[in-house]
Amino acid sequence: MAKFPVFRLNLPGFIQTYVDRHYLDISLSRVLPLAALMTFGVLVGLVFNTGVGHPYDKVIHIGFFALLTLSIHALFCCRLRISAVVAFGMGLGGEVVQGFLPHHEMSLQDAVANGIGVALIVALIALIRSETRQAVREESQQEDLDLGQMGLEPVRTRYLSGASSEGSGAPSEK
Repeated sequence: MAKFPVFRLNLPGFIQTYVDRHYLDISLSRVLPLAALMTFGVLVGLVFNTGVGHPYDKVIHIGFFALLTLSIHALFCCRLRISAVVAFGMGLGGEVVQGFLPHHEMSLQDAVANGIGVALIVALIALIRSETRQAVREESQQEDLDLGQMGLEPVRTRYLSGASSEGSGAPSEK
């Protein structure tokens, strides 16, 4: 698996003790979802500045709140359920605020679309985690083959070349 570079920031002492206590890691893998969220928001704002029709508006809500949940979870290193509750709460709060703004309306369908976006990313992360746990569990339960018990002998090879460590390294002529 590819490793992203890690950038550490030197913070003032009173902030650093808070960061140390709550573990805030600012690395590319944690900031990338936030960058994707901001890019998505800017592009959607530029392309659909005049307002979007009914079906596409819900797709935008789903995508935005999926990215928002992922960004909160990755950047703040918090539990998945906390990320989901915060993102969904922000969606509900946004809908309530829209009810008080002129030229906007509060919509239950938008709130449901926000919830679907949050639920999709929670389900995806949970699925990836369960698959990883299952793979680790299966790997730890595998038994090593006892070649001696089966009357076999392992073939000794050099590390990278794959050539036999005994003899000239040429393939056998059997």
